[in-house]
Amino acid sequence: MVTMLIALHVLICVLLVVTVLLQFGKGAEMGAVMGGGASQAVFSSSAKGNFLTKLTTVLAIGFMVNSIVLTTIKSRESKRSLFDNEAPIAAPLNSDVQALETKKVETVPAAATETPATTAPAAKVETAPVTETKK
Repeated sequence: MVTMLIALHVLICVLLVVTVLLQFGKGAEMGAVMGGGASQAVFSSSAKGNFLTKLTTVLAIGFMVNSIVLTTIKSRESKRSLFDNEAPIAAPLNSDVQALETKKVETVPAAATETPATTAPAAKVETAPVTETKK
């Protein structure tokens, strides 16, 4: 359906351009290119302006309606953004403050929070000296 509407849109665009160029304007006219006598026989001088004006109005309304229909159909189809899968470039500015607050919580001495009844003396572990070998 979208393909048919796009083809109709292109056809309306081409017809709209042609009808605008065929209308009589102030100055040089594209309508004279069609052949002076042949085009005057089909459209009289007063009827030509009326017919092309009405045709231009109908084509312009068709162009606008078709544009709105195409826009609503395509906007309903895609609900995703192009940036949905993008990773954030930088952390928020307040992350430094949060990092300082967590660092303060972690640096509270453990001895101040423990009670003496629950702490046991640490066992002393002796290690052998490390010797290096030369080759």
